[in-house]
Parts: sequence; structure tokens; C-alpha cells
Amino acid sequence: MEIVEYANAKINLGLKILGPRRDGFHDILSVFQTIDLCDRLVFRPAARGRIVLACDDPALSVGPENLVHEAVVAFRDYTGMDRGVEIALEKRIPMGAGLGGGSSDAAAVLRVLNRMWEAGLSRRELRDIGATLGSDVPFFVRKNGTAIVRGRGEKLRYVPWSADVVYALVCPGFEVPTGWAYANYRKPLTVYGDYAKFLNSVNFDDLPVSDLLCHIENDFLPLVAQTHPETREILSRLTDAGAVVASMSGSGSTLYGAFTSRPVAEAVWARFKAEDFRVFLCCPAV
Repeated sequence: MEIVEYANAKINLGLKILGPRRDGFHDILSVFQTIDLCDRLVFRPAARGRIVLACDDPALSVGPENLVHEAVVAFRDYTGMDRGVEIALEKRIPMGAGLGGGSSDAAAVLRVLNRMWEAGLSRRELRDIGATLGSDVPFFVRKNGTAIVRGRGEKLRYVPWSADVVYALVCPGFEVPTGWAYANYRKPLTVYGDYAKFLNSVNFDDLPVSDLLCHIENDFLPLVAQTHPETREILSRLTDAGAVVASMSGSGSTLYGAFTSRPVAEAVWARFKAEDFRVFLCCPAV
């Protein structure tokens, strides 16, 4: 038996860091949205107790520290099962890019093992397991969607998405480790801002997308732009090319422009690609 599962990336449509928590994490406020850029995972049964992981990207470790491997261990610990699995990971989501690739892969493991081993866990239980692996994993348990995210990432409120937008994602050629970003982030004196006010007043049954895009803020952006000045140049190019909004996903380094015209987005994609940037043309996966 072979099972193929896809793990979608996400972008942050805004990100506020509200402050540190007692557990060492930070409270955030963000809108997460899955996009149609994805990794591909192939699952096969293995001998009892074995975990065999292979990946087509040699830069990614396939040892016990890999989040996919950790997800198998966490699932087995929670269920008491000791079955074996082989997983082949085809990596397309850039690493260290703020797109949640590792977290999405881990959530894909939880979804598939729940079916493959007939464990019968609820989505809430899968999210509980996911929360032990990383702050973004609970969001990906549902696989696709748009959600207002609070807490350390475990408080999710899914909202409808009907806007026809296309994202041009530009990877600027450097990675931003999440731990470094949080360690170096300095909370400004005024942190609430229009983005938080907007999300705190929104009707969850009817998300006004155009208003959301007008209020995008990312608290990590000044830090990353100070360290990597080319960030501002790329964002300016996206805006000048007609993006409704240009911002950064998560703690970086991926930058994106949201376009209402696919031909315009395709032209932007082509220009950056011609300059040897790693660039993706994506749509919401909702």
C-alpha cells in the first residue's frame, strides 16, 4: 500500500508579535493562508518500529531531528502504536523562508498515519500532537484554509476566502532562522497598530479581503530589512509593478506581492526569474 499526500505552504497575511509568554514562546496575531506551493510525501508500510525517511534535497537532514521523523515519533507516543513507516519527501517549499514547509510536512504525517494505521484520532487530537512539534503545525492539520491565528499558533479561527488574488513569491537568497528572528526582535513602544485593530473588529463570517490587504503589517520586517537592505528594494519593485500589497511571510525571508491580475503577476514572476531569483507564482489553497 502506498499513500501520496501533499503538504501546502502558507503565507502570513500580516504578523504581530504581542509579547513573550511564560512558556518561552510569543503570543502572535496573524492571518495564515495556505497556498498551492507544496511538498509531496509518499508513505509505505515498513517493518515494526522502523522509521525510514528519504528526501530529494540533500541539504535537509533525514535523521531523528527532521520534523517529519519527529512527527512519526510523536504520533506513536500518543497512540501507543509501534508500527513502521517509510516516507519519501519531495521538497519544493524553500527552507528557512517563513512558508511553514517543515510544519506542513509534519502535519501531513499526522493526517496520513491517522488514516494509514486506522488510529481514529480527532482533528483536535492531531492538533494537540502537532502543538508539541511546532507552533505552526496545528494550523496545517486541516491541510487547506485561511485562519486568524492567535496565542503561540494554537488558537485558530477559520474564515472564508473568496477573493481572486495571485501571489508572486520572491526568495531573496538568504534564510532567516525563526529562533534568530525572535531573539533579535525588539518590541516597539506602540505595538497595537491598525492591523490588530482591524482583526479584532472583523466579522468572522465575512472577511473583507480588500480591507485586510490594506492593513498588512509584519513586525519582523524592520529587523530583516535592517540586516538585509535588499528586502526593501524587492518590496518596492513588487509594489511598483502593481501589487495590491507587498510584504514578508512569517519571520522571512520570502517576500510576496498580492496581485488581482494574473497576467501582471506572471510578468513580475518572469522578471525576477530572469534575474535568477527563486520565485513562485501561487494562488490561495482554500
